[in-house]
Amino acid sequence: MAQTGTDGRRRGESRPELKDLVDGTGVVPRAAALAGARAVLEADGVVRVPGAGQDPEALVVAAATVLGGRLRELFGIRPQGGTDSPVLGLHNDGAYLEGDVHGRTVRLRDPDEDVLLMHCTSPAPAGGDSVLVDGYALVDRLATDHPGLHRFLTGHDVDFFGSRVNPPRGVPAVPLLRRMVEYTRGGRRAVRASDYALPVPREPEWDAHLARIEEYADLLATAFEAAPRFRLEAGDLLILDNYRFLHGRDAFTGSRTLHVLSVRTTEAF
Repeated sequence: MAQTGTDGRRRGESRPELKDLVDGTGVVPRAAALAGARAVLEADGVVRVPGAGQDPEALVVAAATVLGGRLRELFGIRPQGGTDSPVLGLHNDGAYLEGDVHGRTVRLRDPDEDVLLMHCTSPAPAGGDSVLVDGYALVDRLATDHPGLHRFLTGHDVDFFGSRVNPPRGVPAVPLLRRMVEYTRGGRRAVRASDYALPVPREPEWDAHLARIEEYADLLATAFEAAPRFRLEAGDLLILDNYRFLHGRDAFTGSRTLHVLSVRTTEAF
């Protein structure tokens, strides 16, 4: 059963009885040169671009090349990594982060970043393999094989960051209410995951909703365990539809450095 730590972060538990639901939802992305990456991304929702070079600014070039006129907003390249890090479970990117710039509120990150680009600057010497799960395939499986959980994910709001303890500066205190699976105004489906989700404040069926949130966490932990692994080497780019794919990685020893660029396109509405 999912457990919530003192920091408010929920960690799911892989459960054997859920394995049939996640079978085949893990993905190893196809590789393509940057010139052909747009076609693969449009067909598959994800593409790996090997050998893009050592400069993380390749992320900006890739975003412009692959997205073209769909590109609307970039949120800046941010370094990620560490040394001797534990497992990072399935999630999608997006953060509710604002700042005041010359008296004007500016979004520094957005919870609806819909395309994610990752540059592997230096892989870990051991571990750190990547994991991708197709959220669309997973949710479609739930619709037929686990309709109760599907109805919750598609039919009920959650407080997306509700259990987060001591949010950092710039994170609004107002609850962010949304569904784990919903559609944009343009009809695009978004499948989400949050380690900090709670039922909506004052929800009459709080306990039942929390049980569903924890069940979803266990489902994602099971999908993570069952998915195939692939390795990003130095200079590789990974570009994915952040509304469709949930991603994570294995634990690693030694040092690993990634740079990440999240963007919003004209379809993120």
